[in-house]
Amino acid sequence: MTTPNQLPAEALSILDQLKSRIRSYVFWEGLALVVVVLGLLFWSSFAFDWAYFQLSHLELPRWFRAAVLIAGISLVTLGACSWIGLRLFRGFRTRALALVLERRFPELDDRLITAVEASEGLLETDSPVTAAMLQRTLKDVTSTASRLDLGSVFDSRPLRRAIVGAVVLVASIFGMMVVDSAAMERWAAGYLGLKDGYWTRETELVMKVVVQPGDRIRDFVEGHYRHPKGGDLTVVVEVPEGKKPPRRIRLDSQMGRRTAQIWLTPSADQVFRHTFIGLIEGAQLWVSGGDYRHSDPYVVDVVPPPEVTRVTLHSLFPEYTGLNTVSSAGVERTSNELNGSQISLPLQTDFILEITANKPLTQARIEGDVGPNRWEITLTHGAAGASEASISMKSQDGKTQLQLPIVVGAGQPQFWSNDRLTFSMPFILRADAAAILPGLLSAASAAGTSPVLPLPMPPDSLVRITLEDVDQITSSTPARFTINGIVDQPPVIESRLKGIGTSITRKARIPIAGTITDDYGIANAEFEFRVDDAQEWQKRSFAAPPLPDSREFTLQRAENEEFERFDVLPLDLSTKQRLTLTVSALDGCTVSDGGPLQPGDPSAMGDAAPAPSAAHRSQGIKFTFTIIPEEELLSMLYGRELNLRKRVEQIISECKGTLQELRTQHEKLLHSGLNGSQSSEQISQMIKANSQGLNAAADRSLHGVRKNAIETVGVESAFADIREELINNAADTPAMLERLDRRILSPLNAINVTNFPSLDSSLGLFRFALDKSTNPASSLETSINQLSTLIARLEEVLGEMAEMARFDAVLEELKKTINDELKLLEETKRKRKERAIRALE
Repeated sequence: MTTPNQLPAEALSILDQLKSRIRSYVFWEGLALVVVVLGLLFWSSFAFDWAYFQLSHLELPRWFRAAVLIAGISLVTLGACSWIGLRLFRGFRTRALALVLERRFPELDDRLITAVEASEGLLETDSPVTAAMLQRTLKDVTSTASRLDLGSVFDSRPLRRAIVGAVVLVASIFGMMVVDSAAMERWAAGYLGLKDGYWTRETELVMKVVVQPGDRIRDFVEGHYRHPKGGDLTVVVEVPEGKKPPRRIRLDSQMGRRTAQIWLTPSADQVFRHTFIGLIEGAQLWVSGGDYRHSDPYVVDVVPPPEVTRVTLHSLFPEYTGLNTVSSAGVERTSNELNGSQISLPLQTDFILEITANKPLTQARIEGDVGPNRWEITLTHGAAGASEASISMKSQDGKTQLQLPIVVGAGQPQFWSNDRLTFSMPFILRADAAAILPGLLSAASAAGTSPVLPLPMPPDSLVRITLEDVDQITSSTPARFTINGIVDQPPVIESRLKGIGTSITRKARIPIAGTITDDYGIANAEFEFRVDDAQEWQKRSFAAPPLPDSREFTLQRAENEEFERFDVLPLDLSTKQRLTLTVSALDGCTVSDGGPLQPGDPSAMGDAAPAPSAAHRSQGIKFTFTIIPEEELLSMLYGRELNLRKRVEQIISECKGTLQELRTQHEKLLHSGLNGSQSSEQISQMIKANSQGLNAAADRSLHGVRKNAIETVGVESAFADIREELINNAADTPAMLERLDRRILSPLNAINVTNFPSLDSSLGLFRFALDKSTNPASSLETSINQLSTLIARLEEVLGEMAEMARFDAVLEELKKTINDELKLLEETKRKRKERAIRALE
């Protein structure tokens, strides 16, 4: 029996059933709505993807598809939570359930809600009447609740609509899977797998780049390619095998703010090509054709190409050159940087060729020519730090004949620097490298070893450097330069006779002046001579030989004797014999033009082969002298003096003509009334009246005097040569020297040093006065007086020459008498010989 406040079991059962049915309705409706949302998301994304592709021939961007996927998952999760989770696990109050039933079933007449409120203590039940009425109400509720149809409480239309929509959408999706599974796979790949290229196309285009040199094909790496700045960019668009090639394609480009659209047609091999000339800025490229269009751009990043920024040669020169730097640590290498396209080194120079680039490198090639073939050194630096080097011999068509690895020897520098900006290789410059290099490599290959460093390099051959950097960019054109080999030159001798002619006496002392120069040093210098037609040259040392390794040497016996002297007297030569004399010099070269000359050299025939001399000997001008009697020499010299006398007579004659012209102009000035009392204006007018004659006289006088001054200096020099020739031939006497020094050379020197300069200055003042229109009388009179003095002194010298000429005539008579006597003696000998022969007969 129930208590007055307790809800009957039948009523509780009805409320529990209602609660269960509400949860079941909520679950199925929420599930159907979630399925509807999933279906709608599928068809909307499917339709949008299809429409987008039909319009653009592009897949939807990955970010967009990812956003759709995230939004769909979020929307479904939110719907499931709100339509199922929150509603399904929501708590139900008994009073609320009772109100739902009271509202749906009017026959309960508020009895069920009254019973629920009573059971919850919301009604007063202390009165017996109230308690009896409540019991009656509970009985009625019990009988009425057992007859209620709880299914009529719910509106089934929303549930049916949701279920129908879900079923229709699920059926359409499954129908699509059956009819067009490829479309479903495409959708799943695009939206669930977020893959690129999930649309199946008839046409597919792949862009690649043609890289120089060698027309190599390179792919874009993750859509990017690094291109050398300023180089031509050639792109090729290929159609993969099995795909339909379009009749033409469209290439869109964007460079900076500039955009362009280019239509390309295929070549014979069904490849589309286009070249962008001189690309200097980055570019983005898109390609489309047929049903294909590339969504993301192909990006071309412009970077600096690898270039050689510095070429340095660290050299050890041959010892004889004296070019090496010597320190306390020993002989050090000399660094020479290449400026321009060539550099010169002495043959047999051991050098390290160091190349510096503008960016890190992965590979470098050094190439050169060897006769009809060429050699190539390849240096490779791996990403892990490992480096390799090899040398190969190739034919002109590029075929490799042999290849050997190069190993760094003990004490030799590594090929690469740590930053990979610099690489180096040791060489030795040899004239015979073209001949021995193939043999050295062949011998090393046969022995299974690497070639010995340094490698021989032929001189004067073009060296080519090709670089490849970390961006896989190769130099479009190799850096080219030439390492010239300097062949040691023989010493250069500049010699001349000093104070002597080619006709000498047997007691002559021949002075020879000049200089000897050599590019690296003179080892020895001396006289060489031969008599008549002798084949062998005889040698005679200098009084002051050159110091060892001096590069320039001046022939000088002493401080006051700037010449070397060859004494003829010790040779005891006879009249009419010929003496040929020259200066010879020897340098210190130890390297022949063909390479080193030391035993054991790889180019030698054997270790025991002797080294030939490599030093260069050269000779200067060969002077040929004829031995003549002293009288004949004096006659020749006096003949030259006669010619000089004629020159002095001519000088005097010209000076007298100049004097006469100056005196004439002076008389004209006096006749015109010119004196010191006139005003400057009157003087100017007088000068203008006689300007033509005065100016002409001034110009001719200056020109004539200067010409005569030069000729007089020549006369003095000629007499000085005569004096030296007398002394050097030992044909001089104190009387001769006294006459030449005091009566000819000394007066001529005074005339040249004093008289002519003073006269030139006076004539200059005369000319200046005419130009300024001032009184020229004073300077003209001074010029006349000085010219008169000059003529008088020249006539004094001429008088001495005349005496010498008379002496020369006497000497000529004596010489003629001697010759006549000699002829008579020869005739006497001939007749005696004839008489003796007749007597024998």
